[in-house]
Amino acid sequence: MAIIAILDLQLDDRHDGNDCVFNGYLEDYLSLYEKDLDPILKQAFSTIESKHPDVKVCFGLKSEISKDAISNQIIRYKDVFKLEGKPLVYPYLLYGEKEGEERALLVLPYTEAGPLYAKGYYYCMTEPGSAFIDCKNEIVAMSSNQPEKIAETFERLFTEKAGAIQRALDGEVYKNYDELKEKALAASEVQKEEAKNLLPDLEDRNNVINQYIVNWFLLKKILYVQYMVNKDILNNVHEGNIKKQRNQAKLNADEVSFLSYSEMWRMKKEEESEVSNA
Repeated sequence: MAIIAILDLQLDDRHDGNDCVFNGYLEDYLSLYEKDLDPILKQAFSTIESKHPDVKVCFGLKSEISKDAISNQIIRYKDVFKLEGKPLVYPYLLYGEKEGEERALLVLPYTEAGPLYAKGYYYCMTEPGSAFIDCKNEIVAMSSNQPEKIAETFERLFTEKAGAIQRALDGEVYKNYDELKEKALAASEVQKEEAKNLLPDLEDRNNVINQYIVNWFLLKKILYVQYMVNKDILNNVHEGNIKKQRNQAKLNADEVSFLSYSEMWRMKKEEESEVSNA
């Protein structure tokens, strides 16, 4: 099934559905949620809509995390099993058609590690068993602090191959796998420190904890998959031995540092800890 047909089936609450927060024309989304939009995305989306009035956006598309990979110890991260329902939420999917070509742009609000999470979302979205498995060449994922870059990338979707666009975007963030790994491990540490500072003050922390687990999973995902799809590494590092490459990919993913699910739930305010220890 082509990507537009798949996305058109996702129902938001306006249509008695629970697949996503909003799914419809970008123009309608902007009229409803413009005041809540990040300024970067607001400018980018407005530019895109002005040139492509028929473009649609699926916001907050919910998805299960495929747990087969964890069950088979491809990616070792048991805390994922503790997440219920559909904890994987794709922020923004802009999609449309031009001259018979169907494309989608997965956009994350910008953070320093946003491009890594975007690529992790892409790998989850297009993995075996996903509804989008046959749409790999129709989707590009990005996170940018330049609204003109987002708008320009959407334009390029219909004139260049998605893979070439994605490689160019990736190349602006990391030059090789070692640099990707360095950035991913740094991002995992940032998440840990943020969680330590944020969670003790939260009464309702379920959704926040779930998102931290998703983020660490996305980092593991990109480190594993990006290593496995690298043919140069297969041939030059592992002499064509796919088993050795797979084993090293697992070890790389294992290096992602995280807080456990139970540890995050046990976090208390400093004053509470002092009282309990008195």
